[in-house]
Amino acid sequence: MKNAKLILAVALLGTLSACAMKTKVLDAGAVSMTRTNLAPGQKLHEVGPVSGEFCSHALGDKGNVGLIDEAVKDAQQKNSIDMITNASFYTTGNGCMTVEGTGQKIITSTAGNSGDAMIKGKSSKRR
Repeated sequence: MKNAKLILAVALLGTLSACAMKTKVLDAGAVSMTRTNLAPGQKLHEVGPVSGEFCSHALGDKGNVGLIDEAVKDAQQKNSIDMITNASFYTTGNGCMTVEGTGQKIITSTAGNSGDAMIKGKSSKRR
């Protein structure tokens, strides 16, 4: 009887740990649900580490379609960012997808505001 309880306990523990495992699904250089590219004169400004999560059961769905998109959207909304660089996606085995990466905001840079012309020894005045 003790052996049966021990075997049952080990099997239950193994099942629970398998369900809670974090498994890497994908690595991506840059992802965004709102931007496809940078316009001329735009640069990325690093905000810091960000994460987002989406679980399919949140919408009563049992499928895996769109989980990555929704996790990215969640991270962008929670952190008020435009893009995520060095993004890693993980599934936790319970219908949830998480994204972890570096948050980026898009900034516009112009030569007139940055002082680049003066640094390079060129005057912006016409002669």
